[in-house]
Amino acid sequence: MRVGMKWGLTGVQSEKSALPLMTPDKPGKRASRGWKSQPRRNETKTELNRGLNKMRVKNSTPAQHPALRKIALGILCSSSLLPILATAPAVAQEVDEIIVTGTRVANRTATESLAPIDVFSPADMEKQAFSDTNDILRTLVPSFNVSRNAISDGSTFVRPPTLRGLPPDQTLVLVNGKRRHRSALVQLGGGALAAGAQAPDLAQIPAIALKQVEVLRDGASAQYGSDAIAGVMNFQLKDAAEGGTAEIQYGSTYEGDGDNVKTAANVGLALGPNGFFNLSAEYSQNDPTNRGVQDPRAPATKKDLAMNWGSPDAEALRIVFNSGIDLTENKSIYLFGNYGRSKSNGSFFYRPPSTDHAVNGPVLPVAGDPDGFTFREWFPEGFTPRFYGDLRDASLVGGFKHELESGLVYNVSGSYGRSQLDYDLKNTVNPSLGPASPREFYVGRLVQEETSANIDLAYPVEIGLASPMNLAVGTEFHREVYEISPGDTASYTVGPYASYRDPVTGAQLGMPIGSNGYPGFRPEDSGQFARDNIAFYVDTETDITEAFTLGVAGRYEDFDYFGSTFNWKVSGRYELTDDFALRGSVNTGFRAPTPGQSQTSSVQTYFPAGSSSPVARGTYPAASTVAQYFGAKPLKEEESTNFAGGFVAKVADISLTADYYNIKVKDRIALSGDFNPTAADRTALAALGVPGANTLGAVNYFTNAFNTRTQGVDVVANTSVEVGDGKLDLTAAANYNKTKVIKRNASVIGDNRVADLEKQLPKVRGNFSAIYSIGEFSILGRASYYSKFTDTDNYAKTFGSEWLFDTEVSYTFYEQVTLSVGAQNLFDNYPDKLNKTAAGTYAVGQVYPDTSPIGYDGGTYYVRLKVAF
Repeated sequence: MRVGMKWGLTGVQSEKSALPLMTPDKPGKRASRGWKSQPRRNETKTELNRGLNKMRVKNSTPAQHPALRKIALGILCSSSLLPILATAPAVAQEVDEIIVTGTRVANRTATESLAPIDVFSPADMEKQAFSDTNDILRTLVPSFNVSRNAISDGSTFVRPPTLRGLPPDQTLVLVNGKRRHRSALVQLGGGALAAGAQAPDLAQIPAIALKQVEVLRDGASAQYGSDAIAGVMNFQLKDAAEGGTAEIQYGSTYEGDGDNVKTAANVGLALGPNGFFNLSAEYSQNDPTNRGVQDPRAPATKKDLAMNWGSPDAEALRIVFNSGIDLTENKSIYLFGNYGRSKSNGSFFYRPPSTDHAVNGPVLPVAGDPDGFTFREWFPEGFTPRFYGDLRDASLVGGFKHELESGLVYNVSGSYGRSQLDYDLKNTVNPSLGPASPREFYVGRLVQEETSANIDLAYPVEIGLASPMNLAVGTEFHREVYEISPGDTASYTVGPYASYRDPVTGAQLGMPIGSNGYPGFRPEDSGQFARDNIAFYVDTETDITEAFTLGVAGRYEDFDYFGSTFNWKVSGRYELTDDFALRGSVNTGFRAPTPGQSQTSSVQTYFPAGSSSPVARGTYPAASTVAQYFGAKPLKEEESTNFAGGFVAKVADISLTADYYNIKVKDRIALSGDFNPTAADRTALAALGVPGANTLGAVNYFTNAFNTRTQGVDVVANTSVEVGDGKLDLTAAANYNKTKVIKRNASVIGDNRVADLEKQLPKVRGNFSAIYSIGEFSILGRASYYSKFTDTDNYAKTFGSEWLFDTEVSYTFYEQVTLSVGAQNLFDNYPDKLNKTAAGTYAVGQVYPDTSPIGYDGGTYYVRLKVAF
């Protein structure tokens, strides 16, 4: 019998059974194939800092502090509903034990896995003030970072997270073990690491739908294909055939803005005697926040803030279902999918009444009007365009599984996913149209569609070792289509004032083209752009001895427009004692450029560091006329080499894991640095037929122009101790991460871009928490640490390290009604402020860096009422 260590890898759950990726548990059942479910020992991770009792909150009495008064009011209101909600029948607590990520071998526990895997339960994801899955994961996984991007075009609506300091599209996202489709948005903002990336939108997966989340912190392209360079995130959906939960949560910031309401429900239904249908829904509404000050360029008569620096106004509905039926003892079918729609809007940069580029300055000659026309007649105090995003997301995955008497298991499946993003722009103009310009525009539509077909087979081969060799083979066909649809004509048209002669001076002048702030997509840039690829893989894993496990995988993929690639992985684990094991892997990986990255073009407005003068920046595909003019080359795939090694240990009652990783990525796909066109460049581009060339102040494009090496260490420790009549669960998780640009084309990637790539994320992150449970009462304390970071867009300033503290108190009434009160960022911490200008003001009214990993909304309190039935 194989000897294994039976304690939690990540402190979230212990003794987790494992199944092959392609042979999940039978639908609607738990532990249905001979393995035994084990009780969860730890619900959450992190250790409470003992300095909490030395810290004080300003105005800490309820009478003095409005946030505390609102918490008290929320408790009273929620408590009044308890007698009504208590009439719902109770349900036994669910125990989610199965791990399926990173192995295709049955009965492999987390501590026996060949690579580090974090596993999070619904309880971990519930104890949060957030509804966005990105924010939830940020508090759980130290190597996972995400920022709130204000005034960042589409990145305001689809936030780009990073794992291990690598771009968002270098992490593969799975749902129930199947590849998740990408968002329609190709990131043009969102920070230096995200610029140019196109990844799935994690916010579309609501926490209430999740049975558990598995984060594989290792390269896995040889097992899963493109994108799995930093790791793999697998979101497993709930599969209960009965019972459910319903909850409502209200929260707000200490400043009194940003009110948020979330209502969510999950229900499990039986489909005959051997099936299930599990349905989850979540609706959330978030009011905007603002932590900026008045733009110093605004006239004294302007009372309202010129623009918002904070979280956007947002509303979202997300629905997820999961279903399956056992046709016989060894045949089953499954079907799952989602539908989501979210609407959000935020401000762009303010256009003061005296700035030429802001279109308010020039007097335009108008026939029959001796005084001419100026946009100041419409906007005497200037104007701020407002950007609207309407995002729809849907997917459907179905398949058939069959286990033969010989032990061969095959799984045939197909999937379809679609992400659609529509843009509107209001309170702005197309300057080139002059007085004929509308003030609202439909900018256009982006669509990402993906279709996959998979055949997976697994068979245990007896070869005389400590265990049979699990041989898994399979093939995948994947089609990806990116679609750009044009905006309304006024959003992109070249109006009569794009080039005109000043009636007084006779000088040749020109007004900006397109809806100011974000010109609409043009018909000539629109269309459907497809890519097909087919893959074949072999994945083997076996116990060579009772102490030594070895895995070898290889995958061949062929893409229709850039060729083929082969990737491999060798991984192993060796138990030195019952309480100590070594593990490691060496693998290669790749990521193919997406059709979106090959076709995206946009013109945006930005402000150079410390400047109050806006600049029009054009972003272009590598094959475009503009990019070719500045030396672009065709995109090719990224390639990676990943080495990882670590240990798993048990010291007394403490479980400890530590893993080192070294990831080299060659030919990284990203946006180049900015090229600043000269007057001669603009003339040449105009002669080549580039619209609006005369107004371009900066140009960048998609490129493979640099290589990086990312090194780091992940450490996770946890324990559970009895304290009095209760239990205290403690966990500490920390990450050190450092990225170095080791090769670049200096003419394409400048020093500032290198500095952002290397320093814009904290090098050290830590999450520490404690949860004490006694009877129906529990209290959570969580501390998160972020080391310093540097942002070259803000005077190359280095911002100091920060601590955030969270807490939540819960009590369960009538066995199934739980009331929770909590605070995120309990002590209302903010990042360091930006430097002021020479005039002693904050440029464009921005006080805090928008790349801050802790955000800048300050503290948030919340009240949640949950009913189980």
